[in-house]
Amino acid sequence: MTIKWRSLFSMYSISLISTLVVGSVFLVTGIVKALAPQTFIIHITKLQLFSQKVNLAVAIAFTILECVLGIALILQLFPQWLFPGTIVLLLILSALTYWSTSTKRTNDCGCYNGLINISPNQSLLLNILYTALIGLAWFYPVADILTVSQQVSALLISLAISCLGTGVSYLYLWKKEKPLLDLSLLKVDRLWQPKWIEEYADSLTTGDKLVVFLMPGCQMCQSWIKVLKIVHKRPDLPDVVAGVARTPEEIQEFVQLYNINFPVVAMNPFVMSRFAEAFPTGVLLENGIIREKWLGVMPLAFVQRIKPNLSVAEVAKS
Repeated sequence: MTIKWRSLFSMYSISLISTLVVGSVFLVTGIVKALAPQTFIIHITKLQLFSQKVNLAVAIAFTILECVLGIALILQLFPQWLFPGTIVLLLILSALTYWSTSTKRTNDCGCYNGLINISPNQSLLLNILYTALIGLAWFYPVADILTVSQQVSALLISLAISCLGTGVSYLYLWKKEKPLLDLSLLKVDRLWQPKWIEEYADSLTTGDKLVVFLMPGCQMCQSWIKVLKIVHKRPDLPDVVAGVARTPEEIQEFVQLYNINFPVVAMNPFVMSRFAEAFPTGVLLENGIIREKWLGVMPLAFVQRIKPNLSVAEVAKS
């Protein structure tokens, strides 16, 4: 009898711990996506799988799904459907990560929304681990924790809470034009870390500097370059330093192609993804402190300062 109870307890522990671990991951990442939706929306947009209008709906739907799935795994709601469904979803997400990173559409899986800093290979390994844990729970089934009616109620309540929370967060983003949670490294009034661009570690912590993150082939980046070249040569404006996720050889070609007169630093694509939520991204530094952060659009007030040096078309683009 003792051996039998130990065996049952062992099976129950394996099943419960496995789903608790994976469910907690899904729930936490879903909550982070809900609180900081901008990052996830940008990631969805980079995949180029949907139209611009559909991207927002996809981001909202997946965020809700992730939160509900996390709660369902923790409570083991309808395990006969939940376990195989979760494994299929993990396989699809793994394939999507491999495809998007290998085609250079994205630099990471987007699963953790900037909460943790991992490479695509690490993400795939974690997905294998999650799949194995769910497989264990499926292989060692236990009696339902809740009755059928309780499972239905828990599922509906989790769906309602997820929809409400996600909706409030997106409404806040729309009204305030900023997320409830900012996970970006580049925050206004934050100290610039010299290690972020080691080649210019000392110079970026003194005086006024404009650090920009560009992507070759980006049309808006090309418009910015015309402005930045003027900014860099004007003594009354900040010095410019740019980061580009390319090899040193490709950087040299990029500089020559656009006749760039400011320093351009080669950055690792994965590291770049931690700084640039969109392209171009710019931060205005004052004695090593981030005073302004620009995403995609250069402030009109700043462009006006160099307007005499620009044509009408260039001012409009900038």
